Amino acid sequence: MLYLTTGSKTDTYTAARALREDRSPDGGFYVPMRLPRFDNSQIKALGQKSFSQNVAEVINLFFGTRLDSWSVEFAIGRYPVKLVQLTGREAVAETWHNPSWRYSRLARGIEKAILHSDQISPVPSDWLMVASRIAVLFGIFGELIRDGAEMPMDVAVPNGDFSGPMAAWYAREMGLPIANILCCCNDNNGTWRLLHKGEIRTDAAALHTDTPACDHVAPRDLERLIYGTLGPKYAVSFREVCQNGGTFYLEPEQQNLLRKGMYAPVTGLRRLESAVTNLYQNCRYLPDPYTALCYSGILDYRSVTGEGRRVLIISEESPGYSIDFLARCLGLSPWELKKRMK
Repeated sequence: MLYLTTGSKTDTYTAARALREDRSPDGGFYVPMRLPRFDNSQIKALGQKSFSQNVAEVINLFFGTRLDSWSVEFAIGRYPVKLVQLTGREAVAETWHNPSWRYSRLARGIEKAILHSDQISPVPSDWLMVASRIAVLFGIFGELIRDGAEMPMDVAVPNGDFSGPMAAWYAREMGLPIANILCCCNDNNGTWRLLHKGEIRTDAAALHTDTPACDHVAPRDLERLIYGTLGPKYAVSFREVCQNGGTFYLEPEQQNLLRKGMYAPVTGLRRLESAVTNLYQNCRYLPDPYTALCYSGILDYRSVTGEGRRVLIISEESPGYSIDFLARCLGLSPWELKKRMK
């Protein structure tokens, strides 16, 4: 596969370059020149393959590798993702079932499988991180299709650096049965402002919250969404505003294109705490703060839109990393919560 950049639709680069660099010589992110497209029969066939096989096949499309199910399974484990049903309309894909109890370990395993070496780069390239998320989504949907889940589904992901929502966007473009993508924000609501107000201030100070991975004022991978929907002119403009400081604006027509199939709910601290309590008391499920953020965002999305479609929440770390916060939400001591988790 060849790659373009978010700064140009003419200059092409190899997959090897997209693997080792974040930014291209023109300053843009690497993006696929042409996304592969799965037809209905290929999507249905995902359910007949293992999680690792689906991950391997998507990675091979992006990087020209020859991974097989065994090589991916050796790198990431046999059962790296667990699906948990909350209610009849929400499910959680826990992508952190590995020795580190974080999704990042799974992503590094995929990187290791691609490069066939223990000598992996200190920091994976930005596109590799997005591509691994896309591959994992295909693996997850293979499990859902095998289980006979109702399709299409909405997908809720923490906003973060926007690589999560962007991976869901690419996967949908490739044919995965994803309806709306919920980019769940905390009080750092820049993505919400861009999608729903047509503007985003790039030089404001980030607020420090209990979901620090989402403490981004202007998530950098928004550049890819802007490129994918509006083209390089707007992507370059966004990048320059981010570099120089100021506010990036869109006209209503461009704003409507950007937010098509996207929604950005915002959850403050009190609602986040309430979501933790709600999930624990009503579903007997202890969420990490980011899963609670997504759950609260789903409730907001449904109350505003009236949508009742099934939603898949992508969970990327164990609640064990947030014991103090979760214990405070539930009115327990950290010791008592740890005891209940055993």
